[in-house]
Amino acid sequence: MRLTVLILVLCAVSAAQKVRFTPAQKSVVLERRERVPASESERQERLEELFKQAGCPARAITEQKIGSLSAANVICRLAGKSSRTIIVGANYGLTPPDAWNGAVLLPSVYQALAARKRHYTFVFVAFADDQRALLGSAFFVNHLSQSELDHTEAMINLDALGFSPTKVSTQHSDSELVKALIAIVYILKLPASQVDMSRAVNTDSETFVTRHVPRITLHSLTVDDLSELHNGEPLYTHQFREENYYDSYHLISGFLAYLDETLKHRRGK
Repeated sequence: MRLTVLILVLCAVSAAQKVRFTPAQKSVVLERRERVPASESERQERLEELFKQAGCPARAITEQKIGSLSAANVICRLAGKSSRTIIVGANYGLTPPDAWNGAVLLPSVYQALAARKRHYTFVFVAFADDQRALLGSAFFVNHLSQSELDHTEAMINLDALGFSPTKVSTQHSDSELVKALIAIVYILKLPASQVDMSRAVNTDSETFVTRHVPRITLHSLTVDDLSELHNGEPLYTHQFREENYYDSYHLISGFLAYLDETLKHRRGK
């Protein structure tokens, strides 16, 4: 295991020279999270507003209506040199602020990447939902054309963030994406560890599995948090930690910039 990590680090160092991103200031990222709209429709409107504030042009923002749900998926597209796509998603339809913490980070991550021309096209999706039924993400992936699926190289899922240092749910993650995460953790010297969410939480990344899209789920839940969730205790009673939240933002932005430089196309696609 140590040898594997060493090899990853050495490879990462050589690629690090190309990893470029421009994080928003901490005060901006935290201010965007502060006001949590009460209803789904208000959260949808707020997310669209924040994407525009972060620099996503109106022509690149779309609403994807989902059957009988009152709210829609909010999609912001950052066009790259290639039609090869990396999807970055988070759910905004659950009880705030645990779901909101991930979804409201999407505009700031867009801002961190948008200052430079990217190789990959990034599609940021805030999924509408109803009590973790994964309706928004299922609708999104089921309405991708075969060509769009063939050009989708990875799905990065952001779940409850800001309650502890960044965690990766390896049971919900592709091994190659986990290796890339380890590499950027060493490059940026930011904390991260492994805690699987499967006992208590459905994740939007799982809707991509049946369509054979590699995925990774990043969150901040501890083993105790998941145990309490399993017993029905709401997460929003837990303490939000600003430093952990901004560290996660910095790590996620760097991870995506790293993938933009190093992620290989899937074989046969």
